[in-house]
Amino acid sequence: MSKTDTPLEFMGTSREDLSEIPDEVKYCIGFALRTAQKGGKHSDAKPLKGFKGAGVLEIVSDFDGNTFRAVYTVKIKGVIYVLHAFQKKSKKGISTPKTEIDKIKRRFKEAELGGERMKKKVRVTKSSGNVFADIGLPNAAEHSIKADIVLRIAARIKSKGLTQAKAASLLGLAQPDVSKLLRGHFAGYTYDRLFGYLNALGEKVCIEISEAKTKKGARLELEMTD
Repeated sequence: MSKTDTPLEFMGTSREDLSEIPDEVKYCIGFALRTAQKGGKHSDAKPLKGFKGAGVLEIVSDFDGNTFRAVYTVKIKGVIYVLHAFQKKSKKGISTPKTEIDKIKRRFKEAELGGERMKKKVRVTKSSGNVFADIGLPNAAEHSIKADIVLRIAARIKSKGLTQAKAASLLGLAQPDVSKLLRGHFAGYTYDRLFGYLNALGEKVCIEISEAKTKKGARLELEMTD
């Protein structure tokens, strides 16, 4: 996590709830939260009905015939709060069940209190600095770096005014694969492959190796400049 990233905190049991959903769904939701920390908005993030102007967004992800949802807010005191995560078990309709909406509203009001007043009413868990580790994904450190590379790829595609079809042609991918990549499904991609996409989009990639002063400091880091 860089100094410019928006801090991330989990309300109530939302972190544990996210940890229990399938990894395929975690990849999408985790990437959406990482995108929000960088000031962006995931393509699958939609305003949740009933919270007009409050910056409450919902991510809906389908996997293996089941629907999973995560709700977060981006407009409270410079912190992204994950309000709730759950599996929609009802087969009728697409709207969020009232019981889940009530829980979201309660946690949203508690988040608005902020600081110590909020902590007295609900458990709040600060992110470790890596959202993918927070929600229990394997190889979280590697995945976090890949996420930031993909966000850079997405930014370059947007700045060049490319459609996904044109980007696919440039990157040597099928259009559906570009869509999946930009939505957070990149676990199977190597660094080399992702760096190649940046090269194709006109970015220069430099790799620097230096001796770590401590055992803890021996790690992978990613630094990007404009």
